[in-house]
Amino acid sequence: MRAIPLTPSQWRHRLKSMNGDEVSNQNPIKSFILLDVRNGYEWDIGHFRGAQRPEVDCFRSTSFGLSDSELNNSDPLASVDQEKASILMYCTGGIRCDIYSTILRQRGFRNLFTLKGGISHYLQSEGPADWIGNLFVFDSRLSLPPSSFNPEVTTESSSPQVPLGNSTFARCYICGSQLSELRHRNCANLDCNLLFLCCANCVNDLRGCCCLKCTYATRRRPILPEHQRYKKWHYYRDLNLQST
Repeated sequence: MRAIPLTPSQWRHRLKSMNGDEVSNQNPIKSFILLDVRNGYEWDIGHFRGAQRPEVDCFRSTSFGLSDSELNNSDPLASVDQEKASILMYCTGGIRCDIYSTILRQRGFRNLFTLKGGISHYLQSEGPADWIGNLFVFDSRLSLPPSSFNPEVTTESSSPQVPLGNSTFARCYICGSQLSELRHRNCANLDCNLLFLCCANCVNDLRGCCCLKCTYATRRRPILPEHQRYKKWHYYRDLNLQST
């Protein structure tokens, strides 16, 4: 049995109850857990206030936190009462939540809930309430502000709000400085192609790469200005041949 889908209004009501739950903040047996099961690069530019994300690169196997040998301080499901705690999960399209909730149900977690229609549907219906930052999208735009989904509702501030204790949200992947623009770029090294956030200084210093090693790569592409996306490698290869 999968998790119970909540409409955007029901989800917002649950978040309000969770953020105002003083008991869970004092009791080690948590009564509410808001779980983000998306990729790290999606989390880094925006997520729900109070959400937690396990420190893993992906959820392909959805195995993190499901083995007793893996339970540790970075696991948001550690010390959770499986019978009483309410687990609220969200992802981009719902597939990961379906898989993860099924496994959690088999492991003994009883109160599982997901966001019906995903994050974009929530932003369309409820606006940016309880949402921090932008939403990652899987096309050339990469990042959209909440106002793109519901223009009639504006955010309280145009700058990103940083939750206390969060080490990656809205920060440069290289130097860790705070960023005002929440938009990823790909590493200039084609064989790396890492999607990461980066400040203007680090972009120039490392020639569009994510690390010093990548600056020496044989298939290194030029720095892209502003919000452009890289083309196929043969385009840059041909340019290099013409210049030699």
